[in-house]
Amino acid sequence: MNKSTVKLAVPAAEVSARPSAGSGWRRWLLMAVLVSSAPCMALLFTALGPVLPGLAGYFSQGRDGALVAQLVMTMPSVGIIIGGPVTGWLVERWGRRRTLFAALALYSAAGCAGYLLTDATVLLASRLVLGLCAAGVATSTLALIGDYFDSETRGRILGYQNAGGAAFGLLSLLMAGAIGESHGWRAPFGMYAFGVLILLAAACALPSGTARKAPAAAMEAAGGSILSLWPVYLLIVVVYLAVFMSAVQLSFLLAVDGVTSPQVMSWVMASGSVATIAGSASFGALHARLGGRWTFFGCLALMAAGYGVIGATHSIGWTMAGGVLAGAGGGCIGPYLANLLLERAAPAVRGRAAGFMYSAVFLGDFVNPLVVTPLRTGLGIHQAFLVIAAALALGAAWVLARGVRQAAAPRP
Repeated sequence: MNKSTVKLAVPAAEVSARPSAGSGWRRWLLMAVLVSSAPCMALLFTALGPVLPGLAGYFSQGRDGALVAQLVMTMPSVGIIIGGPVTGWLVERWGRRRTLFAALALYSAAGCAGYLLTDATVLLASRLVLGLCAAGVATSTLALIGDYFDSETRGRILGYQNAGGAAFGLLSLLMAGAIGESHGWRAPFGMYAFGVLILLAAACALPSGTARKAPAAAMEAAGGSILSLWPVYLLIVVVYLAVFMSAVQLSFLLAVDGVTSPQVMSWVMASGSVATIAGSASFGALHARLGGRWTFFGCLALMAAGYGVIGATHSIGWTMAGGVLAGAGGGCIGPYLANLLLERAAPAVRGRAAGFMYSAVFLGDFVNPLVVTPLRTGLGIHQAFLVIAAALALGAAWVLARGVRQAAAPRP
Protein backbone atom coordinates (compact mmCIF):
# COMPACT_ATOMS: atom_id res chain seq x y z
CA MET A 1 0.00 0.00 0.00
CA ASN A 2 1.26 3.49 -0.87
CA LYS A 3 2.21 5.34 2.31
CA SER A 4 0.71 8.58 1.07
CA THR A 5 -2.75 7.03 0.78
CA VAL A 6 -2.97 6.02 4.42
CA LYS A 7 -5.50 8.13 6.31
CA LEU A 8 -5.85 8.64 10.03
CA ALA A 9 -8.67 6.69 11.60
CA VAL A 10 -11.46 8.94 12.83
CA PRO A 11 -13.37 7.84 15.91
CA ALA A 12 -16.95 6.86 15.11
CA ALA A 13 -18.23 9.08 17.93
CA GLU A 14 -16.61 12.11 16.39
CA VAL A 15 -18.06 11.35 12.95
CA SER A 16 -21.57 10.91 14.33
CA ALA A 17 -21.28 14.12 16.38
CA ARG A 18 -20.13 16.21 13.41
CA PRO A 19 -22.79 18.83 12.55
CA SER A 20 -24.12 19.14 9.03
CA ALA A 21 -22.60 21.87 6.88
CA GLY A 22 -25.87 22.16 4.96
CA SER A 23 -26.19 22.28 1.20
CA GLY A 24 -26.53 24.75 -1.63
CA TRP A 25 -26.10 28.44 -0.86
CA ARG A 26 -26.00 27.90 2.90
CA ARG A 27 -22.99 25.59 2.61
CA TRP A 28 -21.13 28.08 0.41
CA LEU A 29 -22.01 30.91 2.77
CA LEU A 30 -20.74 28.85 5.72
CA MET A 31 -17.45 28.21 3.93
CA ALA A 32 -17.10 31.94 3.18
CA VAL A 33 -17.59 32.71 6.88
CA LEU A 34 -15.07 30.06 7.93
CA VAL A 35 -12.34 31.38 5.61
CA SER A 36 -13.01 35.02 6.62
CA SER A 37 -10.64 34.93 9.60
CA ALA A 38 -7.56 35.21 7.36
CA PRO A 39 -8.82 38.41 5.64
CA CYS A 40 -9.72 39.80 9.09
CA MET A 41 -6.15 39.10 10.21
CA ALA A 42 -4.66 40.65 7.07
CA LEU A 43 -6.72 43.81 7.48
CA LEU A 44 -5.13 44.43 10.89
CA PHE A 45 -1.95 45.51 9.14
CA THR A 46 -2.82 46.39 5.55
CA ALA A 47 -5.57 48.94 6.26
CA LEU A 48 -3.19 51.45 7.85
CA GLY A 49 0.15 50.67 6.19
CA PRO A 50 -0.14 53.32 3.43
CA VAL A 51 -1.36 56.08 5.82
CA LEU A 52 1.13 55.64 8.67
CA PRO A 53 3.07 58.82 7.74
CA GLY A 54 -0.13 60.89 8.03
CA LEU A 55 -1.01 59.24 11.33
CA ALA A 56 2.51 59.90 12.63
CA GLY A 57 2.26 63.54 11.61
CA TYR A 58 -1.05 63.99 13.42
CA PHE A 59 0.30 62.57 16.68
CA SER A 60 3.70 64.29 16.47
CA GLN A 61 2.68 67.25 18.66
CA GLY A 62 4.37 66.76 22.01
CA ARG A 63 5.31 63.11 21.40
CA ASP A 64 7.16 60.84 18.97
CA GLY A 65 4.62 60.44 16.19
CA ALA A 66 6.67 57.77 14.43
CA LEU A 67 6.69 55.67 17.61
CA VAL A 68 2.93 56.01 17.93
CA ALA A 69 2.53 54.88 14.30
CA GLN A 70 4.73 51.83 14.88
CA LEU A 71 2.84 50.92 18.05
CA VAL A 72 -0.45 51.22 16.14
CA MET A 73 0.83 48.45 13.87
CA THR A 74 2.27 46.36 16.73
CA MET A 75 -0.60 46.40 19.24
CA PRO A 76 -2.86 44.01 17.26
CA SER A 77 -0.10 41.38 17.33
CA VAL A 78 0.12 41.75 21.12
CA GLY A 79 -3.65 41.39 21.28
CA ILE A 80 -3.53 38.16 19.26
CA ILE A 81 -0.77 36.65 21.42
CA ILE A 82 -2.76 37.44 24.58
CA GLY A 83 -6.15 36.78 23.07
CA GLY A 84 -5.45 33.36 21.56
CA PRO A 85 -5.64 31.39 24.84
CA VAL A 86 -8.38 33.64 26.25
CA THR A 87 -10.69 33.31 23.26
CA GLY A 88 -9.89 29.60 23.03
CA TRP A 89 -11.25 29.21 26.55
CA LEU A 90 -14.31 31.30 25.62
CA VAL A 91 -14.97 29.15 22.55
CA GLU A 92 -15.21 26.06 24.75
CA ARG A 93 -17.12 27.64 27.64
CA TRP A 94 -19.39 30.02 25.72
CA GLY A 95 -19.68 28.22 22.39
CA ARG A 96 -18.24 28.71 18.89
CA ARG A 97 -21.19 30.64 17.48
CA ARG A 98 -21.60 33.17 20.30
CA THR A 99 -17.85 33.78 20.50
CA LEU A 100 -17.66 34.34 16.74
CA PHE A 101 -20.60 36.76 16.73
CA ALA A 102 -19.26 38.79 19.67
CA ALA A 103 -15.74 38.87 18.21
CA LEU A 104 -16.97 40.09 14.80
CA ALA A 105 -19.11 42.83 16.31
CA LEU A 106 -16.32 44.10 18.56
CA TYR A 107 -13.79 43.75 15.72
CA SER A 108 -15.72 46.26 13.62
CA ALA A 109 -16.38 48.58 16.57
CA ALA A 110 -12.76 48.64 17.77
CA GLY A 111 -11.40 48.93 14.23
CA CYS A 112 -13.68 51.74 13.08
CA ALA A 113 -13.17 53.64 16.35
CA GLY A 114 -9.86 54.93 15.01
CA TYR A 115 -11.81 57.16 12.62
CA LEU A 116 -12.97 59.24 15.60
CA LEU A 117 -10.29 58.85 18.28
CA THR A 118 -7.93 61.76 18.90
CA ASP A 119 -5.98 60.47 21.91
CA ALA A 120 -3.00 58.24 21.12
CA THR A 121 -3.36 56.12 24.27
CA VAL A 122 -7.02 55.38 23.59
CA LEU A 123 -6.21 54.61 19.96
CA LEU A 124 -3.54 52.11 21.01
CA ALA A 125 -6.00 50.52 23.44
CA SER A 126 -8.53 50.14 20.62
CA ARG A 127 -5.87 48.45 18.48
CA LEU A 128 -5.13 46.01 21.32
CA VAL A 129 -8.85 45.17 21.55
CA LEU A 130 -8.90 44.77 17.76
CA GLY A 131 -6.17 42.13 18.02
CA LEU A 132 -8.06 40.33 20.78
CA CYS A 133 -11.18 40.26 18.61
CA ALA A 134 -9.27 39.04 15.56
CA ALA A 135 -7.96 36.18 17.71
CA GLY A 136 -11.57 35.41 18.67
CA VAL A 137 -12.66 35.31 15.02
CA ALA A 138 -9.72 33.09 14.03
CA THR A 139 -10.06 30.73 17.00
CA SER A 140 -13.81 30.18 16.63
CA THR A 141 -13.67 29.68 12.85
CA LEU A 142 -10.77 27.21 13.12
CA ALA A 143 -12.67 25.25 15.78
CA LEU A 144 -15.75 25.24 13.53
CA ILE A 145 -13.70 23.96 10.58
CA GLY A 146 -12.54 21.10 12.79
CA ASP A 147 -16.13 20.41 13.87
CA TYR A 148 -17.81 20.47 10.46
CA PHE A 149 -15.37 18.81 8.07
CA ASP A 150 -13.24 15.67 7.75
CA SER A 151 -9.46 15.81 7.28
CA GLU A 152 -9.46 15.93 3.46
CA THR A 153 -12.11 18.64 3.16
CA ARG A 154 -10.54 20.51 6.08
CA GLY A 155 -7.22 20.62 4.25
CA ARG A 156 -8.79 22.25 1.21
CA ILE A 157 -10.67 24.81 3.30
CA LEU A 158 -7.56 25.74 5.30
CA GLY A 159 -5.68 26.19 2.03
CA TYR A 160 -8.40 28.44 0.65
CA GLN A 161 -8.42 30.36 3.94
CA ASN A 162 -4.71 31.16 3.70
CA ALA A 163 -4.94 31.96 0.00
CA GLY A 164 -7.92 34.26 0.60
CA GLY A 165 -6.05 36.04 3.37
CA ALA A 166 -3.02 36.66 1.17
CA ALA A 167 -5.14 37.83 -1.78
CA PHE A 168 -7.27 40.07 0.42
CA GLY A 169 -4.09 41.46 1.98
CA LEU A 170 -2.85 42.64 -1.42
CA LEU A 171 -6.25 44.02 -2.45
CA SER A 172 -6.89 45.80 0.85
CA LEU A 173 -3.41 47.36 0.78
CA LEU A 174 -4.18 48.92 -2.62
CA MET A 175 -7.65 49.98 -1.44
CA ALA A 176 -6.25 51.58 1.71
CA GLY A 177 -3.77 53.59 -0.32
CA ALA A 178 -6.47 54.86 -2.67
CA ILE A 179 -8.91 55.66 0.16
CA GLY A 180 -6.24 57.38 2.23
CA GLU A 181 -5.08 59.51 -0.70
CA SER A 182 -8.57 60.69 -1.57
CA HIS A 183 -10.15 61.00 1.90
CA GLY A 184 -7.28 61.39 4.38
CA TRP A 185 -5.43 59.10 6.78
CA ARG A 186 -8.46 58.42 8.99
CA ALA A 187 -10.68 57.06 6.22
CA PRO A 188 -9.12 53.55 5.96
CA PHE A 189 -10.25 52.82 9.54
CA GLY A 190 -13.70 52.42 7.99
CA MET A 191 -12.49 49.27 6.22
CA TYR A 192 -12.91 47.39 9.50
CA ALA A 193 -16.68 47.48 8.90
CA PHE A 194 -15.85 44.35 6.89
CA GLY A 195 -16.54 42.50 10.15
CA VAL A 196 -20.20 43.54 10.02
CA LEU A 197 -20.61 41.92 6.59
CA ILE A 198 -19.14 38.68 7.90
CA LEU A 199 -21.38 38.89 10.98
CA LEU A 200 -24.49 39.14 8.80
CA ALA A 201 -23.31 36.20 6.70
CA ALA A 202 -22.58 34.18 9.84
CA ALA A 203 -26.08 34.88 11.19
CA CYS A 204 -27.51 33.23 8.06
CA ALA A 205 -24.98 30.39 7.81
CA LEU A 206 -24.94 29.48 11.52
CA PRO A 207 -28.54 29.52 12.76
CA SER A 208 -29.25 29.39 16.47
CA GLY A 209 -28.78 25.95 17.97
CA THR A 210 -25.75 25.02 15.85
CA ALA A 211 -22.12 24.89 16.90
CA ARG A 212 -22.85 24.79 20.61
CA LYS A 213 -20.18 24.45 23.25
CA ALA A 214 -18.73 21.07 24.09
CA PRO A 215 -20.37 19.21 26.99
CA ALA A 216 -18.71 19.91 30.32
CA ALA A 217 -18.10 16.21 30.97
CA ALA A 218 -16.26 15.82 27.67
CA MET A 219 -14.15 18.90 28.41
CA GLU A 220 -13.17 17.56 31.81
CA ALA A 221 -12.32 14.14 30.37
CA ALA A 222 -10.05 15.69 27.75
CA GLY A 223 -8.91 18.63 29.85
CA GLY A 224 -5.27 17.59 30.08
CA SER A 225 -4.86 16.67 26.40
CA ILE A 226 -3.99 20.25 25.44
CA LEU A 227 -0.59 19.71 27.07
CA SER A 228 0.18 16.90 24.64
CA LEU A 229 0.15 19.43 21.77
CA TRP A 230 3.25 21.33 22.94
CA PRO A 231 5.50 19.78 20.22
CA VAL A 232 3.13 21.13 17.56
CA TYR A 233 3.18 24.61 19.11
CA LEU A 234 6.98 24.57 19.30
CA LEU A 235 7.09 23.54 15.65
CA ILE A 236 4.72 26.41 14.74
CA VAL A 237 6.90 29.00 16.52
CA VAL A 238 10.08 27.76 14.83
CA VAL A 239 8.51 27.47 11.36
CA TYR A 240 6.88 30.91 11.52
CA LEU A 241 10.16 32.43 12.67
CA ALA A 242 11.35 31.37 9.21
CA VAL A 243 8.13 32.25 7.37
CA PHE A 244 8.32 35.86 8.60
CA MET A 245 11.83 36.32 7.15
CA SER A 246 10.36 37.84 3.99
CA ALA A 247 8.03 40.23 5.81
CA VAL A 248 10.49 41.32 8.53
CA GLN A 249 13.96 41.07 6.99
CA LEU A 250 13.73 41.24 3.19
CA SER A 251 13.50 45.04 3.00
CA PHE A 252 16.78 45.32 4.96
CA LEU A 253 18.48 42.95 2.52
CA LEU A 254 17.23 44.96 -0.46
CA ALA A 255 18.50 48.18 1.15
CA VAL A 256 21.97 46.62 1.60
CA ASP A 257 21.88 45.68 -2.10
CA GLY A 258 21.21 49.32 -3.00
CA VAL A 259 17.46 49.14 -3.58
CA THR A 260 15.99 52.30 -2.04
CA SER A 261 12.75 52.71 -4.03
CA PRO A 262 9.70 51.74 -1.93
CA GLN A 263 7.89 50.85 -5.16
CA VAL A 264 10.60 48.40 -6.24
CA MET A 265 10.66 46.88 -2.75
CA SER A 266 6.89 46.47 -2.83
CA TRP A 267 7.01 44.66 -6.18
CA VAL A 268 9.71 42.27 -4.95
CA MET A 269 7.73 41.51 -1.79
CA ALA A 270 4.44 41.29 -3.71
CA SER A 271 5.86 38.52 -5.91
CA GLY A 272 6.30 36.40 -2.80
CA SER A 273 2.75 37.21 -1.72
CA VAL A 274 1.36 36.01 -5.06
CA ALA A 275 3.31 32.77 -4.64
CA THR A 276 1.88 32.47 -1.11
CA ILE A 277 -1.62 32.58 -2.60
CA ALA A 278 -0.73 29.81 -5.06
CA GLY A 279 0.93 27.68 -2.38
CA SER A 280 -2.01 28.00 -0.02
CA ALA A 281 -4.59 27.25 -2.70
CA SER A 282 -2.72 24.10 -3.77
CA PHE A 283 -2.39 22.67 -0.25
CA GLY A 284 -5.60 20.63 -0.31
CA ALA A 285 -4.72 18.86 -3.55
CA LEU A 286 -1.10 18.27 -2.52
CA HIS A 287 -2.07 16.93 0.89
CA ALA A 288 -4.63 14.54 -0.61
CA ARG A 289 -2.12 13.29 -3.22
CA LEU A 290 1.15 13.20 -1.27
CA GLY A 291 0.08 12.89 2.36
CA GLY A 292 1.13 15.06 5.28
CA ARG A 293 4.79 14.03 5.57
CA TRP A 294 5.75 14.64 1.95
CA THR A 295 3.76 17.86 1.78
CA PHE A 296 5.67 19.09 4.84
CA PHE A 297 8.96 18.05 3.25
CA GLY A 298 8.13 19.95 0.06
CA CYS A 299 7.21 23.11 2.01
CA LEU A 300 10.47 23.08 3.96
CA ALA A 301 12.50 22.36 0.82
CA LEU A 302 10.89 25.24 -1.10
CA MET A 303 11.50 27.67 1.75
CA ALA A 304 15.11 26.50 2.13
CA ALA A 305 15.73 26.91 -1.60
CA GLY A 306 14.08 30.35 -1.66
CA TYR A 307 16.01 31.78 1.27
CA GLY A 308 19.18 30.17 -0.06
CA VAL A 309 18.76 31.99 -3.38
CA ILE A 310 18.00 35.27 -1.60
CA GLY A 311 21.04 34.94 0.65
CA ALA A 312 23.45 33.87 -2.10
CA THR A 313 22.62 36.50 -4.71
CA HIS A 314 22.55 40.30 -4.98
CA SER A 315 20.31 40.97 -7.98
CA ILE A 316 16.68 42.00 -7.84
CA GLY A 317 15.66 39.28 -10.30
CA TRP A 318 17.18 36.45 -8.28
CA THR A 319 15.87 37.92 -5.02
CA MET A 320 12.40 37.98 -6.53
CA ALA A 321 12.79 34.37 -7.69
CA GLY A 322 13.88 33.35 -4.20
CA GLY A 323 10.89 35.18 -2.73
CA VAL A 324 8.56 33.24 -5.03
CA LEU A 325 10.00 29.89 -3.88
CA ALA A 326 9.88 30.86 -0.20
CA GLY A 327 6.38 32.31 -0.59
CA ALA A 328 5.05 29.13 -2.18
CA GLY A 329 6.49 27.00 0.60
CA GLY A 330 5.32 29.36 3.33
CA GLY A 331 1.83 29.57 1.85
CA CYS A 332 1.47 25.79 1.87
CA ILE A 333 2.99 25.20 5.30
CA GLY A 334 0.44 27.39 7.11
CA PRO A 335 -2.61 25.20 6.34
CA TYR A 336 -0.46 22.10 6.89
CA LEU A 337 0.30 23.14 10.48
CA ALA A 338 -3.32 24.14 11.16
CA ASN A 339 -4.57 20.81 9.81
CA LEU A 340 -1.95 18.94 11.84
CA LEU A 341 -3.13 20.66 15.00
CA LEU A 342 -6.80 19.91 14.32
CA GLU A 343 -5.96 16.24 13.69
CA ARG A 344 -4.01 15.97 16.95
CA ALA A 345 -6.44 17.94 19.14
CA ALA A 346 -9.40 16.18 20.78
CA PRO A 347 -12.76 17.74 19.74
CA ALA A 348 -13.40 18.92 23.31
CA VAL A 349 -10.24 21.07 23.39
CA ARG A 350 -10.17 22.36 19.81
CA GLY A 351 -11.11 25.85 20.95
CA ARG A 352 -8.11 26.20 23.25
CA ALA A 353 -5.89 24.36 20.75
CA ALA A 354 -6.81 26.87 18.02
CA GLY A 355 -6.29 29.82 20.36
CA PHE A 356 -2.80 28.74 21.34
CA MET A 357 -1.97 28.16 17.68
CA TYR A 358 -2.50 31.80 16.74
CA SER A 359 -0.47 32.87 19.77
CA ALA A 360 2.34 30.59 18.55
CA VAL A 361 2.18 32.04 15.02
CA PHE A 362 2.62 35.62 16.21
CA LEU A 363 5.18 34.55 18.78
CA GLY A 364 7.23 33.37 15.80
CA ASP A 365 6.86 36.86 14.33
CA PHE A 366 7.99 38.38 17.65
CA VAL A 367 10.98 36.03 18.00
CA ASN A 368 12.22 36.58 14.43
CA PRO A 369 14.10 39.86 15.03
CA LEU A 370 15.46 38.56 18.36
CA VAL A 371 17.07 35.61 16.55
CA VAL A 372 17.98 37.22 13.24
CA THR A 373 19.35 40.59 14.46
CA PRO A 374 22.44 39.02 16.13
CA LEU A 375 23.03 37.00 12.92
CA ARG A 376 22.62 40.13 10.81
CA THR A 377 25.00 42.12 13.05
CA GLY A 378 27.65 39.43 13.30
CA LEU A 379 27.52 37.88 9.82
CA GLY A 380 25.52 40.18 7.56
CA ILE A 381 21.95 40.10 6.29
CA HIS A 382 22.70 37.79 3.35
CA GLN A 383 24.43 35.31 5.63
CA ALA A 384 21.47 35.47 8.04
CA PHE A 385 19.19 34.30 5.23
CA LEU A 386 21.66 31.51 4.45
CA VAL A 387 21.66 30.36 8.09
CA ILE A 388 17.85 30.16 8.11
CA ALA A 389 17.95 28.35 4.75
CA ALA A 390 20.43 25.82 6.15
CA ALA A 391 18.23 25.22 9.20
CA LEU A 392 15.21 24.63 6.96
CA ALA A 393 17.23 22.29 4.74
CA LEU A 394 18.26 20.26 7.79
CA GLY A 395 14.62 20.06 8.82
CA ALA A 396 13.62 18.89 5.34
CA ALA A 397 16.41 16.28 5.38
CA TRP A 398 15.18 15.00 8.76
CA VAL A 399 11.60 14.68 7.47
CA LEU A 400 12.89 12.90 4.35
CA ALA A 401 15.05 10.49 6.37
CA ARG A 402 12.14 9.60 8.67
CA GLY A 403 9.87 9.02 5.69
CA VAL A 404 12.37 6.78 3.91
CA ARG A 405 13.10 4.83 7.10
CA GLN A 406 9.42 4.25 7.82
CA ALA A 407 8.73 3.22 4.23
CA ALA A 408 11.60 0.70 4.38
CA ALA A 409 10.55 -0.74 7.75
CA PRO A 410 9.06 -4.26 7.49
CA ARG A 411 5.31 -4.37 7.99
CA PRO A 412 3.90 -6.88 10.48
